Amino acid sequence: MTQKDAMEGGPDPLAVDGHLFDGDARENSPQAIRAVAQELRIGYEAMLGHSERPNGNIDQLSKGGELSAAQIGQWNDALALAATVGSHNAGAKFAEVYQKFIDAYRDVVEAVETSAENLDRARRGNEGNA
Repeated sequence: MTQKDAMEGGPDPLAVDGHLFDGDARENSPQAIRAVAQELRIGYEAMLGHSERPNGNIDQLSKGGELSAAQIGQWNDALALAATVGSHNAGAKFAEVYQKFIDAYRDVVEAVETSAENLDRARRGNEGNA
């Protein structure tokens, strides 16, 4: 749970279903993994500004505009971030960090896609359909 969630009384966004792996219904499906990768890729494209709703994309942030605490947020961590990046060229500073996040997110998307391909290749090999 983030500090913001705790302050606003929201649910724990990282809660894990305790019964996630119960029963025999669990299946490693390349199609299901690819569907997850596709959903992740949609988010990735939006961060780059290549979507129908390009709000908060890297192109907008990298223009070097100034960011205020109100734009970043009013909870304690947001206020600390606003104080750290300051108002002088804050958009470019924030964009630099955001770009690092986007790069890491892209790596996750590619890893999920690779996982689906590896699982599919292994399945075909085990079934003699390589």
